[in-house]
Amino acid sequence: MSDRFTKKLEQQRRKTRWRITGVVAALLVVAFGFWLVFFSSVFAISEVKVSGTDHLTPEQVIQAAEVPIGEPLVRLDTDEVVKKVEQLLIVESAKVDRELPHTVLISVKERSAVAWLEKGGSAWAVDGTGVIYRQLASKPSHIPQLKVDAQDRRTVAAAARVAADISGAGSVLAKQVQAISAQSRDSIELDLTKDRTVFWGSAQDSATKLTVLEALLNTKARTYDVSAPESPTTAES
Repeated sequence: MSDRFTKKLEQQRRKTRWRITGVVAALLVVAFGFWLVFFSSVFAISEVKVSGTDHLTPEQVIQAAEVPIGEPLVRLDTDEVVKKVEQLLIVESAKVDRELPHTVLISVKERSAVAWLEKGGSAWAVDGTGVIYRQLASKPSHIPQLKVDAQDRRTVAAAARVAADISGAGSVLAKQVQAISAQSRDSIELDLTKDRTVFWGSAQDSATKLTVLEALLNTKARTYDVSAPESPTTAES
């Protein structure tokens, strides 16, 4: 075997050894990085920040979230934390993010009251989906009362939907609605200022009913019926 061939063979062996060494080193770096991020305390959770609270306190959210302080941040199950926070009745939705190296960010959106309902002798806030979610210190005057059986969830939801549609439309009607009454989902009535009543019917076709009612209010009457918006009526008594 010639010296030239031997030298060339040795060079190839060195290159192979270097390649193997490089691959092993790269694997070790990756393994160390994996351990560092997923199992060590270098990126462990040490802080939880809360935003979006109004009636809740950040401490209440943190307590409900049960974020595992001390565990690696990347291993946090954010979906599970969201579920726990959303179990708070006042929370409409929640979002959880990770902020390296040590922080969990929880953003909450609290429910907004479109009406209030009397339950157990106290006033309770009701959102647009009919969730009765927060006891109030007093009876509010800026939103209508739902005169509905609090145990009848379907009727509460229907009446609350009408309240939300009216307030969301930004119409002058919203300021005139004092109460929304209902014996069933299809028998919703609006109690307006100046001792006027609106027969609304079901929660369907609210946009059309709003448009029709606003036109009808130009006619002086005691009762307005928009339950069938294609053929509305008014009456003096």
